[in-house]
Amino acid sequence: MRTLDDAPFVDVFSGEFTEDPGSIIDRLRSETGVVRTPIGGMVIRRELVQGLLADRRLRSAIRDLTVMQGVTEGLIFDQMEASLLAAEGSEHLRLRRLVSRAFTPRAVDPHRAVMRDILTALLEPLLGRGECEFMADVADHYPILVMCHLLGVPDQDHGDFATWNKAITWILSFDLGSHRDEAEWGMQQLDDYVGRLVEDRRRSPREDMITALVQAEEEGDRLSDVELRSMIGGLLFAGFDTTRNQLGLAMALFAEHPDQWSLLASRPELGSQAVEEVMRFQGAAGAVPRIVVEALEIDGYHIPAGTFVMLATSSANVDPAAYDEPRTFDITVEREPHLTFGGGPHYCLGANLARAELQEALAILPARMPELALAGEPTWRVPMGIYGPETLPLRFAAT
Repeated sequence: MRTLDDAPFVDVFSGEFTEDPGSIIDRLRSETGVVRTPIGGMVIRRELVQGLLADRRLRSAIRDLTVMQGVTEGLIFDQMEASLLAAEGSEHLRLRRLVSRAFTPRAVDPHRAVMRDILTALLEPLLGRGECEFMADVADHYPILVMCHLLGVPDQDHGDFATWNKAITWILSFDLGSHRDEAEWGMQQLDDYVGRLVEDRRRSPREDMITALVQAEEEGDRLSDVELRSMIGGLLFAGFDTTRNQLGLAMALFAEHPDQWSLLASRPELGSQAVEEVMRFQGAAGAVPRIVVEALEIDGYHIPAGTFVMLATSSANVDPAAYDEPRTFDITVEREPHLTFGGGPHYCLGANLARAELQEALAILPARMPELALAGEPTWRVPMGIYGPETLPLRFAAT
């Protein structure tokens, strides 16, 4: 049997790969389902990725990402150790049971009107100008204001949250080592603030998500103080960063496909399908990190226990074996569900919230920003970790 050493090698950190990962992966996918990278394996075929997302012979590698970059103690390590993303088995099931009710469609849908109000207020000063830097003007604010509303955090604090979250973003990248001080500062600021929120809700409960999490109980079990702080901090981070970047990716895609933007403006009922197509075509999270805990065979390759493996959902989402014309962006085509939210036990807890925010945004933006186009070259994060525009200059017909 072949080993991982026999698999084709791809340097995912090279300039060639970061410039055009899609064409490299498309070529390799026709030859193999597994490739070798500088840090382990990467699975690139849809059928394999989908199956492995739910395979108990693999576990989350979120904590390992920090350890392999030299972070083995301190607040970042402790928070990752206690996070839902790192938990496995019965502990993971316990944490999800305690908090999952806060993220069902029934829990999220009543907040859609507030999402619309927040986005409308952000757009109002921009529409007469006919241009904006979308990330700074809209995407940096919309998801964090929604999270502040859900959690019961004063709106005036959202600027601090955005600053802290941008610093924390490095934790889920391969650049943590060179940005450790910045990430630790952001994590400390966020943890201190969340600690004060938790104590306040214990003394004075309110009708908000923090109170719900403080009071969450299942057969006498409750979240510990460390678990609460990690959970709420994780929600503030994930609820901001992934949605921010996914919305930016959506606007960049539509700016490059003006026919689809005009179609969405004329047929707003396509909004939900448009969200799914955006996330399939270019998801903010392009891979799921896993550690093999029990040796297994993947596409004829023997993968031993302890191997770091990336499940490339971005590749799976454009696999010709599952999609006709996968590199065509078309919001009218009904397709197989994308894997951007992951799958199996670690399927994204906030998927319903993220979908709702994006659906409400794409119900408003096409009519308010007609004739959308790029007003300059966007700048991008390096596509290893959460991916999206750093800056996104747009122009549109002033209204």
